[in-house]
Amino acid sequence: MEYNTLVSKMALDKFDNKLGRISRIERLSGKTIKKDIPYAMIAVQKFLQKTVVVPIEAEKVTKVEGNYVWFSITKSEFTEEVKRIRKILTEREMYAGTRAASDSSSYIYGIDQSTLTQKRKERKR
Repeated sequence: MEYNTLVSKMALDKFDNKLGRISRIERLSGKTIKKDIPYAMIAVQKFLQKTVVVPIEAEKVTKVEGNYVWFSITKSEFTEEVKRIRKILTEREMYAGTRAASDSSSYIYGIDQSTLTQKRKERKR
């Protein structure tokens, strides 16, 4: 199947519930087999929330008709995946990390293990 034809079509689950719009097709490594598999990247837009891109295997396409594409998943499975990706994105935004201080004269690097000298990023609301 030509997966590039799925771009900019509306994604639906197997019970005709709307999931989002397919923004692009990417080849990502699989979960168990480290082989590139085509994924449909579905953009999910919610009111007063950031747009989240959720990858779904393009092999799960059951039917393509007009401007709609049906996937063999349910809405509840898809919402769990969206929640997982939103959680990952908020963790990445809030992570402060460690800051390495360097002295250019002696080339000694010091890492603040306690991270007390840094302020944590506040989540934008």
